Amino acid sequence: MITYHGMTPYHPLRDKEIVDLIIAGNEEAMLYLLYDRYENDLKFYAWRYYDSLTYLEDLINYLYIQFKGKKGDWQPLKSFQWKCKFRTWFCSVASHLFLEKRDELIGLGGKDGSKGTDGGDKPIPEPTSEPENQKLVMLMEAIDRLENDDYRFILIKELEGYNHKEIADMMVAKRKKENKVTFYKGNIVVPDAHYVDMNKARALREVKAIVEQIKKDWYENK
Repeated sequence: MITYHGMTPYHPLRDKEIVDLIIAGNEEAMLYLLYDRYENDLKFYAWRYYDSLTYLEDLINYLYIQFKGKKGDWQPLKSFQWKCKFRTWFCSVASHLFLEKRDELIGLGGKDGSKGTDGGDKPIPEPTSEPENQKLVMLMEAIDRLENDDYRFILIKELEGYNHKEIADMMVAKRKKENKVTFYKGNIVVPDAHYVDMNKARALREVKAIVEQIKKDWYENK
């Protein structure tokens, strides 16, 4: 089981600089890619193929082993030729591995029968285009960055398919469970469908601005 302790010295580094550190023996740099820089990408694939984050830790461990290779010398990373963006390749590897492991983890089987990501040292093909779900990945990361808990809760629950009344009821139950009370102009706020609708609009405005910053960060870092 691998663990991550929030190492952040790698944040200013470009992907290639981090990969060079990993190949040189710095395993913390690999954990940074898995648990920080590309955490939201991995969460997206976990949701996409498993409908939850229940297996995320297991999947990250599998991915770590995949990149390290059978001999522990990071040969799969060494095989990357930098002919496309590293994130594109990284996401492609993660997507195929997560899909392949479905049968092993929950018995649902893969959609395309992909095989061969067993920690071997064969070069992994480099994709030629950006992941098809890039916009959704950006959206998830933007939601995760929202500072307002209500904003995050509303958007996540709506993505899960709940209507505004259902979300309001869940917010009320959540506040009771956490023994939290929200005040506005001296009055207690009890979430209802109107409250959810109003705060969703505010949340989306913030998300739009955050997405633009994410785009800037991604493309400046590659």
